[in-house]
Amino acid sequence: MQTIQFEYQVNNDVYENFLQSGQEIKDKVKEFLLFELNMFEDNSLSIGTEEAKKRVADAVEHYREHPEDFVPYSKGMDKIDKWLESL
Repeated sequence: MQTIQFEYQVNNDVYENFLQSGQEIKDKVKEFLLFELNMFEDNSLSIGTEEAKKRVADAVEHYREHPEDFVPYSKGMDKIDKWLESL
């Protein structure tokens, strides 16, 4: 096992917004690095067929049970655009 140590500077407002979000920086960095290192290792996500089938089945079930959670593409893009402008 190896330790990766790095320093990265961000603008104060970005840092403050992240802190206010309630997320743990260490957890998010670890999650990101594990994902990226996994992709680097074999150019694919390490999820098996059964996990993929379960995720799809869960998503389909959620869609059927909660259609109100889903919006037309154009409305969704409007929400994304507004969110991006707020960053």
